Amino acid sequence: MTRMQKKHLLNTSKKMLLIHVMVATVMLSGFYTYLSNATVPVVAMHSTNTMFMGLATWRDFLFWGIPGLAHSNELKANQDTTVQRSMRDWLNETLILFTNINGNDLSSILRAELPRVAVQKNNLVSMPAITKVKLPSFNVAKNLGKPVVAVYHTHTSESFIPSSGVAHSPGGQRGQIIEVGDALIKSLVNQGISGVQDTTIHDSPSFMKAYSASEVTVKRLLKENPSIQMIFDIHRDAAKRENVIASVNGETVAKITILVAQGQADLPQPHWKENYALAKLIDEKCNEKYPGLSRGITFDEWRYNQHLHPHALLLEVGSEETSDEEAMRSMEMLGDVLAGILQGNS
Repeated sequence: MTRMQKKHLLNTSKKMLLIHVMVATVMLSGFYTYLSNATVPVVAMHSTNTMFMGLATWRDFLFWGIPGLAHSNELKANQDTTVQRSMRDWLNETLILFTNINGNDLSSILRAELPRVAVQKNNLVSMPAITKVKLPSFNVAKNLGKPVVAVYHTHTSESFIPSSGVAHSPGGQRGQIIEVGDALIKSLVNQGISGVQDTTIHDSPSFMKAYSASEVTVKRLLKENPSIQMIFDIHRDAAKRENVIASVNGETVAKITILVAQGQADLPQPHWKENYALAKLIDEKCNEKYPGLSRGITFDEWRYNQHLHPHALLLEVGSEETSDEEAMRSMEMLGDVLAGILQGNS
């Protein structure tokens, strides 16, 4: 091992240790809050009156799957929460400062644990070096009656707080993101395009290994359905509501962010330019037919299973602060756009 490699390994180890310490601090503080019977501002399991996520979300995360504690997340109505809220805010801000982990977004743990991942969630970027891309072509007629579009969900537990009261369904349950994927498939079918949705749970029991699990699913889907010409990993973001909604044709819909994975030297992604060509085409067609629907294209230095197919993309539909109805409306429109692309570029 070279000196530089040793130095890199040491820095990475220090970073990982700090991450684990900070995560433990937040989770233990939530545990202390529970033991103290103090109330913190949380989203109740069946409440849609608030969209604020606090330490109780971490407490839920800690208690998921533990019988007897799953129903302990009850709010007490008349207790003062100022001290607990200040502590929660301080801990979360400190966590973000040192580790880039947001206590309100479980998926940020995954991004922090993977040093290669460099997602800038609030700053969508462009790729000015690529001014021209080769348009993708498809062969729908040759595959009539066979699935042409595939949908799956790496973070299967993702949900929408206004509709379900939680950002993630607990204990290995499927979240509302499944309904969003189903809405896209139904929209495609209405346009004469066959599709398939896989609802395999990938983020339980290990949220950290979700992408390793979903890679297995993608390989199986492609092997079982060689007719697939587009494959989408559908998520929801963790952004503020005002940043991810739009009024399209008089309806409030969840905006769609298209993520293109570029890979790295030790994580080759041979298809990223082809994937980008598809992303650019989808973005352009959305802007033409449904202005405001697309939030744009963002790039990442990881792979997100996009190395497995030349027309594979990750879509983030709305955020935890949008409703599943708003997300499903956007899928109806996206299905119309995708059908036009598939039929028009055959």
